[in-house]
This record gives sequence, C-alpha cells and structure tokens, in this order.
Amino acid sequence: MRSIRRQVLAWVLGFLVFTLLVMLLISYLKALHEIEEIFDAELAQTARLVGQLAMADVEGKGLPPTVSVPLDKSSKYKYEKFISYQVWHGDELVLKSSHAPEEALSTVAGFRDVVNGKHRWRVFGLHIANSGYRVYTSEDTVVREELSWYFAVEALGVMFWAIPLFALIITVTVDRGLLPLRRLSAEVGNRDIHQLSPVVGSHIPKELVPLVNALNALLARLDAAITRERRFTADASHELRTPLSAIRLHSQLAMRAGSMEESRRSLEQLIHAVDQSTCMVEQLLSLARSSSDNEKFELEEIDLADLCQTLAELLSEITAEKGISIVHEYAASDLVRVSSNRYLLHTILRNLLDNAIRYSPPGSRVQCSIIQDGVEAVISIQDEGPGIPDDQLEQVQERFTRLAGQDIQGCGLGLSIVSQASESIAARLVLKNRADGRSGLIASIVLPG
Repeated sequence: MRSIRRQVLAWVLGFLVFTLLVMLLISYLKALHEIEEIFDAELAQTARLVGQLAMADVEGKGLPPTVSVPLDKSSKYKYEKFISYQVWHGDELVLKSSHAPEEALSTVAGFRDVVNGKHRWRVFGLHIANSGYRVYTSEDTVVREELSWYFAVEALGVMFWAIPLFALIITVTVDRGLLPLRRLSAEVGNRDIHQLSPVVGSHIPKELVPLVNALNALLARLDAAITRERRFTADASHELRTPLSAIRLHSQLAMRAGSMEESRRSLEQLIHAVDQSTCMVEQLLSLARSSSDNEKFELEEIDLADLCQTLAELLSEITAEKGISIVHEYAASDLVRVSSNRYLLHTILRNLLDNAIRYSPPGSRVQCSIIQDGVEAVISIQDEGPGIPDDQLEQVQERFTRLAGQDIQGCGLGLSIVSQASESIAARLVLKNRADGRSGLIASIVLPG
C-alpha cells in the first residue's frame, strides 16, 4: 500500500539532494574558473616583477650569467615547489628558481599549457621589448586542482550536515501538513454505523474540502438508503400483518365450516386475502426499487406510443372484465420517442393505467394521450372515476394513503410508486381533476426532452 507521506518525502528529499549536487558541481566549476583567473593574473604579475628585478640585478650588479636562487628551508611553504620562474637573455639562462628546469619552460609569449612528464604546467611568457630578455613563470596545475577540490570538499561537508537538517525540517513540515488528514481519518474511523451526520470542522483545509464534500454526500446517500430500508421493513411488516391475519382466519373458518357453502365463502375470502398480499408485495418491491437513490438506470430510446399500446394489451383482461375501453390519442406526425429507463417508465404507466381502470365505472372509457410540448413529452391518462379532492392531490402520493369511503381493492402504494419512479428518471407527476364538467382524474407524466 502506497504512503502519501513516504512519497512526498522521497520526492522532496530526492529533488533536494539532486539540487544540492548540481549546485555543488556548478560551485566547483565556478571556483575552478575563478582560481585559474587569479593564478593566471599572479603568474603575469610575477613575470613582470621578476623581469624588472632581473634586468636591474643582472645588468646593474654584474651577476654571473646563470644564477639559481637558493631555497631558504626555514621559510618553506606547501605550494612553493609547484611555482617556478626563468629569466633568459637571448639563449642564455640568467636566472631561475630552485625548482625550475634547465631547459626553457616555453618559447612563446603569453599563456600556454605545457606537459612535462606526469605534470601539466601553466606557463606565462613575457618577452621584454628591445632588451633580449625573456621571463617565464610557471605553476603546476595540481595546485589549482587541489584548491578546487578543497573548496568542493568543504562545500560537500556543509551539505553533509545540511541534508539531514533539511530532511528533519521537511519531515516535520510534511507531518504537520498531513495532520488534518489524520484528524479527518480518526473522526471518520471513530464513527459507528448509526452516526451518519456530515463531517464538519474548522480544521479542514481547503485542499480537503472536495474530499469532505464527497464524503458528506456519500454519508447522506447512505443515510437515505438506510432510512428507506428501515421504512420499507416497517411498512412491509405493518401492512402485511392484516392480509396474513385474514388468510389465517379464513383458513380456520374453512376448516370449521359446517357446509360446503360456508367453506366456499371462506375460501373466496382466503383467495381475496392472498391476492391482496400478492399485490402489496409486488408494489412494495416496485417501490423499493424505484426509490433507490442515485442508482444508475440504463437509458434507451423508447417509442411512447408503442409502450402505451403494449400496456393496454397487458391489461386487456381487466378492461374486458369491466367493459372498459382504452382510447389512444396521438397523431402519426406526433409520435414521440424519448431516452429513458424502460422498466421505470413501464412501471409508471402501468400503475397509472391500473388505477384508472380500477376507479372507472364499468363501461366507461380511459383515454391515453401523448403530446410533444416544446422539449418535453407529456403522457396523460384520463379516467371517468370519482376523481380526488383538490386538497388531497398531494397527500395521495404518500405511502399507504387511501381516500376515505372507497371500497376499491388496493394497497395505497400505486401513486407513491409513480411519484418515486418519476423522480428517478427526472420526470414530473401532475395530478388534476377533469375540467370539462365530468368526474374523473387526469394523471400526467412530463418527461424531459
């Protein structure tokens, strides 16, 4: 498992070491360049000084033609043996240092590099005009290299102590920076399954706000899902108790019946209770699925006219039994196709048609119309039933809500299923009573374009 802390420390410390090494290399090259310029300047200055002194001493005091200045051992210095000079007059060596060779260090004026054995010398030649004197000063380049490495090693020593110090500072800084994340992790980790309130706090930095918002949204969905499951369980256990008790009661009555007529009536009531239980279970399951929060429903292109015709055929037995006709109203040029979930749209229209058939009197007509209203598609189902009082049009969409005084078999879940399923596919359920002077309800589903 990857660790953000280890990754951050590894990248930061890696870049730090890399940067310091690059800076060390640049410093070494820069120091080497500066040292070369300084030493070259000293060679040139020394050559001019030796030339002036040599001309004064050799010509003024009549020194022998070749003089080697003896080395004073009491004042011996570390790099003295790496520095030499020669003074030539014509082809004669008239003056040289104790470490200078007998042969000429160079033959040209200016700077040049000379390789002598295993050593490389930096030589500066000064030809004094109109005098015949040539002065050569030289220096073993090992001096420059040693000084450059000395400075590099000194810088490396500083870096050797600086890197652990920087590593400690960076580690402490990263740990403090990750402290809000640890607090958030501890707060979420200490919660139990019943504590689904949003995570809030002033200690949350803005970098963690998107994560906290996503976590709170997840907690809200989880809380809603658990609430639905609890409500579903409570509703199912409460509503199924009545039909199951009726099934048990009528079964006992059928067993104790004294005649075939009494037994038949009890069995008819038993079948009625079984049908009611079956209807309720089916509607409860449909309601549970249609109300799944944020479920990703598969979308497909649906021909609304074809869907309504298919549902009318599925309900043909019920309509035939009551003598009810389903009339479709839509022009061929108004055929509408929408992108939606077929199962949920099928559930919505089946429940609306089933309600319209149940509450319409025998021999009446149920009208199903489809229109295109701008970018929206509207499916309207109109019946000839008793309708719903205007002040209860919203209330009937709640679970297990049935109007008083009705003797139509039902569970009070149909419109609740329609409302939940419509919300899941971003549709709207609109209920209103007929305005043409006749009783009946118009239930419309408005689908987005």
